[in-house]
Amino acid sequence: MLLFLSSCSTESTGNVSNVTDYAVIDIIGETELIIDQGDSWVDPEANVTLAGAPYDYEVDTVVDTNVPGVYYITYSAVNDLGFTASATRTVVVVSSSPETCDLSGAWERSNGSPGTMTKISDRNYTYDNAGGVTGANQLTVNLINVNDVQIYIPFQENASPSGLSVRSFQPGTITDCDNFSWSLSASGFYGTFTRNFSRQ
Repeated sequence: MLLFLSSCSTESTGNVSNVTDYAVIDIIGETELIIDQGDSWVDPEANVTLAGAPYDYEVDTVVDTNVPGVYYITYSAVNDLGFTASATRTVVVVSSSPETCDLSGAWERSNGSPGTMTKISDRNYTYDNAGGVTGANQLTVNLINVNDVQIYIPFQENASPSGLSVRSFQPGTITDCDNFSWSLSASGFYGTFTRNFSRQ
């Protein structure tokens, strides 16, 4: 069996057949960046081509390194038939202010599964049960208290004994010093729904 992949697609309407090329977007540099508040950074943007030639594209977010938070920059291009291609870069700007809460200690997910948060340095922690599931797929992650409201889990390989990779699906939320939540992406084993944790 011969498998053939192409960036072209054939669209048929009646007796008319159109072949279209999709834009190809290659992000320049890292697709995930952790930087400190106030650091200088210029978006290197992306290389975008259509049928091998440079092609116009749009950028939907500008990162303000003076404002801590999690920024998602999407580069997108639309071909002449209206088909969109896109790629996203994540930039996490970490607050330079001291934390308002120390998150270290014993925690428990709402399903009753316990875990321990260990402080590495100001705003940086490890948590030994990020998914709230014990056993071979139990996740131990590094995480960042971004701005006392948002938590972010950077991409990590082999975060479980079974070898799962993990990252934040969307930023987590610090409700107060005794409660936080997050959603994560970790292979097909974990769903991306919100997981809630409380201090014990």
